[in-house]
Amino acid sequence: MTHFLFDVDGTLTEARKRMSEDFSLFFLDWMKDKSVFLVSGSDLKKISLQIPVKISSKCEGSFCCMANELWIKNKLVFKSHWKPPEKLVRDLGVLREQSPYRIKRKKHIEMRTGMLNFSVAGRDSSPEERMLYNNWDNHAKEREQIASFIENFYPDLEACLGGDISIDIQPKGNNKSLASRWVRKNVGGDIVFFGDKISKGGNDWALAEDIKKNKDGEFHNVKDFLETQSILATIYK
Repeated sequence: MTHFLFDVDGTLTEARKRMSEDFSLFFLDWMKDKSVFLVSGSDLKKISLQIPVKISSKCEGSFCCMANELWIKNKLVFKSHWKPPEKLVRDLGVLREQSPYRIKRKKHIEMRTGMLNFSVAGRDSSPEERMLYNNWDNHAKEREQIASFIENFYPDLEACLGGDISIDIQPKGNNKSLASRWVRKNVGGDIVFFGDKISKGGNDWALAEDIKKNKDGEFHNVKDFLETQSILATIYK
C-alpha cells in the first residue's frame, strides 16, 4: 500500500492560511481509498485552523511539531520530550536584538512538543509583515546564517527553515523523518511525500532524505498547493 504524507504550510495551504474551498473539494474527493498523513511543523491546534475537519478526520494521522507528536483519531500516540538549554534561549534573544531587520513583533520564541520555533520578525507578525520579512530574508539570508550558528555552537541540535519567517530547532534526528520512520515501522508500504521545503536547510529535507536512503518511495518539492493539486491529478489519480 502507498501512504501519502503531506506538509501543510505551502503544500496544502498558503502559509498560516486555511485550505482554499476549491482545493478542499478536490482533495476530499482525491483522498478516497487512500492512506493520508499530515506532517507539519505546527501543533495540532494550528493545523485544525488550516485543514478542514472533513479532511483531517479522514486522514490516518497527523504528525505535529516536526513529527514530535502523532495524533490518530484524536488520540495521542506518541510525544517527544525536550527542554531547550537556557543558554540557547538567551542566544536567540541576542540574535533577535542584533538583527538589522527593523519590524519586530513580541513573540519571537514558541515552544512546541520536542522543538522550539524561533522568528526574528515575531510569530505574531501580520500576513503583510510575514511577506515583508520573507522577501527581505530571501536576499539577506538571515535565517540560514542563524541556523548555521545554532548548529555550530549546539552540535546536538539541528536548525532548519520553517514557514516564511521562522526557524525550527530540535535535537538531531527529531525532525519530520520521524513520520516516515514511524510509517515504515508500523504500517509498511511505499511512501510518497509532498513538501515545499525539500532542499538542504529546509524542514522537509530530512523526510525526503529518509525516503531516498531507504528507497521506499518518492517525494515532490512543490512551490504551492496548486502544484500539489496538479501532481495529484496527473500522477496519483
